[in-house]
Amino acid sequence: MNIGRILQVSGASTRVVHEMKRYRFQALVSLGPPRGGGAAELAGDQTKRLVLRGQRHETGTSKFFCALATRYREDSRWQEDDPVILTIALVGDEPREYFEVGDSFTVWLGRELGHGIVTRRLFI
Repeated sequence: MNIGRILQVSGASTRVVHEMKRYRFQALVSLGPPRGGGAAELAGDQTKRLVLRGQRHETGTSKFFCALATRYREDSRWQEDDPVILTIALVGDEPREYFEVGDSFTVWLGRELGHGIVTRRLFI
């Protein structure tokens, strides 16, 4: 269900403006073997900008979401740990339709890096 604001436009017509929703969850993510410089792509800072591809529950269609991912622990050695627990934050139209507990998704960063499964939702 989309929650929006109803705006009165000068005249009798009204329209609904859909608001993007913030959504956070933790996930167990397995990264595939590095290709070329793949390992260096995840080295360094703790927070990474990634792209997630999720599948909608009702229709089975997929959609890409921009996301910020942070390691669950203080360790920053992303490429050396597999699988890793990540805290993921994203904004989108109905992200809950794609990322509920138990749902799987694909992780992208210029190419497909791996797969994840949502382990729990974090409330903002």
